[in-house]
Amino acid sequence: MLRGKPIISRVIESLNGVVGDIMVVVGSDEMRRVYQPVVGESVKVLVDKYGAGSPLIGLITGLGKSSGEYVVVAACDMPFIEPDLIELLFDKALGHDGAVYVKPNGWIEPLLAVYRVDVCLAEAERLYRAGDLRLRMVLRNLSDVVYLPVSEAEAIDPGLRSFFDADTEEKLITALKIIKDEML
Repeated sequence: MLRGKPIISRVIESLNGVVGDIMVVVGSDEMRRVYQPVVGESVKVLVDKYGAGSPLIGLITGLGKSSGEYVVVAACDMPFIEPDLIELLFDKALGHDGAVYVKPNGWIEPLLAVYRVDVCLAEAERLYRAGDLRLRMVLRNLSDVVYLPVSEAEAIDPGLRSFFDADTEEKLITALKIIKDEML
């Protein structure tokens, strides 16, 4: 929870209006039963196709159920995603295998990226069969991915808060401070 609202609800709000269908991929039927009432009936909650539990398996599951040509992938603990960053990713990905933000050190942000469903699903399945569960390798292994410098994201989101993930107690406290500062 973040100021009385589930973090995942904030992510969904960022995606609404930018994408047609929203899917949340979880690791078990038990988690599906917990998440479905939180996210509402308009959001599909899917259980991982394979039991190993990793973002790569979540990607495989979501891509396998997608009806679109492209999907945006975002982490459920990123409460400050700027919708315009997603729009930019979709615009840049069109006609390519995907689009992803890249930091100056070469590190990519695979949990805020756009993936072309067919080729990315094939590559993700190949990686899974090879025992490589690193999500970033899906885009890294494809030859036609658009790499956007994070400075392009910074022009839209000056603090780059879209990439902030509230995945620890300490980061949750930081997220609360960010919200409090916004309210001032």
